Amino acid sequence: MQVSTKLFNEQSVARFSELSGDIQQIQSRIATGKNVLKASDDPIAMVNISAAKEKQSQLNRYSANIDRATSRLNMAEVAITEMQSAVTRIYELSIQARNDTYSQNDRLAIKAEVVSLRDLMVDLANGKDASGNSLFSGYRTNVSPFVADTDGRITYQGDQGNHALPVSETMALTTSINGASAFMRVKTDEGYTSLFSVVDDLIEEMEFIGASDTSLDHIKDSLDHLSINTTKIGALINKAETQKEAITQREMVITEALSGMEDADISSLVTEMQSLIVSRDAAQQSFVMIGQQNLFDFLR
Repeated sequence: MQVSTKLFNEQSVARFSELSGDIQQIQSRIATGKNVLKASDDPIAMVNISAAKEKQSQLNRYSANIDRATSRLNMAEVAITEMQSAVTRIYELSIQARNDTYSQNDRLAIKAEVVSLRDLMVDLANGKDASGNSLFSGYRTNVSPFVADTDGRITYQGDQGNHALPVSETMALTTSINGASAFMRVKTDEGYTSLFSVVDDLIEEMEFIGASDTSLDHIKDSLDHLSINTTKIGALINKAETQKEAITQREMVITEALSGMEDADISSLVTEMQSLIVSRDAAQQSFVMIGQQNLFDFLR
C-alpha cells in the first residue's frame, strides 16, 4: 500500500495546487475587472487588446491636437476680429480728420489715437497661443512675426507656411493662417500692400490733410481683407468641430471593443469561483478521510 498511498498523495496535492491556482486567478480577474491579465491567459486576445489600445492612444492624440488647433483658431479669430474693430475705428477717425472745421491740433489728437491703434494692431498680429507659440508666423512659431525696421515700418519675419496638426491618419488641420496672407497682402487698385503700410501712410497724412481718398479706399480694402480672413478662420473652426465629433465617435467604438475584450463577466466568474471552491473543499475532505483509513478498514 505504500506505493499507491504515495502516488495518491502526490496526485491529490497536485490537484489541490491546481484548484487553488485557478481560484486565485479568478479572484484576480474579479478584483481587476479584467478578463485577460497576461499574454499567456489568451495570446490572441492579448494581441487584439494591444492593437486596440494602440489605436485608442492614437485617437487620444488626434483629439488633443484638435483641441489645441481649436484653441489657436479661436485666438486667431479673436485677434483678427479685434483688428477689424481697430481698423474700423481708424476709418471713422480718418473721416473726422477730413472735416475742414478741424484745426491742426485736432488732427494731431486724432493722429495720436491712430498711432495707438496701429500699435495695438501690431500687438494683435504678434499674438501667441497658450503654449507661447506665435499665431501668425507660419511654421516659425518661435518668433515674433512682426517687427519694425529702421524706418519704423512693420516687416514680416515669419514664413508663408500654415502651421497644422495631424487630426486623423489622413488629415492635418490648419491651426491659423500665416501673417503674410493675413496682414501683408491687402489687395488694392494699385496692387498689393500691407495692412500696416496702409495705416502708416494714413498717419503721415493725418496731421496735414486728414486723409486722402486713396488712403480711405485702402482702409476699406483692408477691412474687406480682414473680413475674408475671418471667414477663413471660421471655416477652419467648423472643420475642427466636425473632426472632433468624428474622433469622439471612433473613440467610443474602440472603448466598447476594448470593454468587450478586456472586461470580465463578474457574475460568471463568481459562480465559477464558488464551484471551484466547493470542488476543492470536497476533495480535501475526501483526502483527509482516505488518509485516516488503514488496512483493517479495507479488510472489514
